[in-house]
Amino acid sequence: MYKLICFDLDDTLWPCMPAIQHAEQTIYDWMAEHKPDITNAYSIEQLRDKRKELLRVQPELIHDLSAARVSHLKSLAVEFGDVDDWVDEAFSVFYTARQKVKLFDDVIPVLSSLKQQYTLVALTNGNAHINHTGLADFFSFQVSAADVLAAKPDPAMFLRAMQQVDVFPEDTLHVGDHPVHDIQGARNAGIDSVWIQRFQQPWDSDEQPPEQQFTDLLQLQSWLMKS
Repeated sequence: MYKLICFDLDDTLWPCMPAIQHAEQTIYDWMAEHKPDITNAYSIEQLRDKRKELLRVQPELIHDLSAARVSHLKSLAVEFGDVDDWVDEAFSVFYTARQKVKLFDDVIPVLSSLKQQYTLVALTNGNAHINHTGLADFFSFQVSAADVLAAKPDPAMFLRAMQQVDVFPEDTLHVGDHPVHDIQGARNAGIDSVWIQRFQQPWDSDEQPPEQQFTDLLQLQSWLMKS
């Protein structure tokens, strides 16, 4: 019987892209007001491409997406011959908007039930946080890629969670949507996994898919009750 259940956040507990797009539009609107030289020169899509290029040349930033966005903003300040004393405020605007997520309908009911029987921990490569998305009451804690300087599928986050809860891999289950980050990451840590296919996404990995595949958390809960 499992003692610890780890949950991915983006696209497992809420749709990711609407939250990201809202946050990027919010900071773009802020810059249009406070730093119009930047938005006059670049569209929101061009700024997104520049940030991706930054990650390509500085791949270590992929482990801390907040630091990556701050670095991107600072690079814009340099490019436009500006001081960077506005960067912290701009990032705060983005970060606050990033936490405005719309939970899937099954999330609260299922987490409310599972927390009575299991220790729940959130694991994420991103920079959304349970403390700001209305989920703090359901999880014991969160581990992000920035906390361990390694993104899934590296096993570091899984190992940190197990260490903090003091359980073994055989006591642990991971629930996530991404074939590589979540399912392969769990395997790298030696733990079982469940693949959540909310969007009927294809299995785009050369590895064998997990036996347990569900379209929502209600199916997960039903399976756990039978296990």
